[in-house]
Amino acid sequence: MEKYKVLVVDDNPTFLQLAEMSLSDSFQVITACDGQEGMEKAKSEKPNLILMDVMMPNVSGIEMLRMLLADEETKNIPVIVFTASHFDPSTEMVFKLESNVKGFLRKPCPIDQLKQQINMAIRSKN
Repeated sequence: MEKYKVLVVDDNPTFLQLAEMSLSDSFQVITACDGQEGMEKAKSEKPNLILMDVMMPNVSGIEMLRMLLADEETKNIPVIVFTASHFDPSTEMVFKLESNVKGFLRKPCPIDQLKQQINMAIRSKN
């Protein structure tokens, strides 16, 4: 069976490695280190889901979300937003208003919970 393709966008290389190691048994994992690269890979790779950090250099999580929504090719890709725990709840609301956001997780997050969220988000799209 072909694995779903998950694009992980985060400016922390350690987190990207960890995500790749822990998710690659269930998904085909592609990584990007900021929103700009994430946007390029979203268009070239057409992932089934994007897992992204909020705070990133160059293009932030919210900017990338809006770029995804503005683009015909990427606007329907479900997104799960990841954030560090000291995050402001009002910002979480901003993300939840975006139609492509299917989940909001805090780092660190148990891997099984993450996989469950990814599968639910992909299934809700199909």
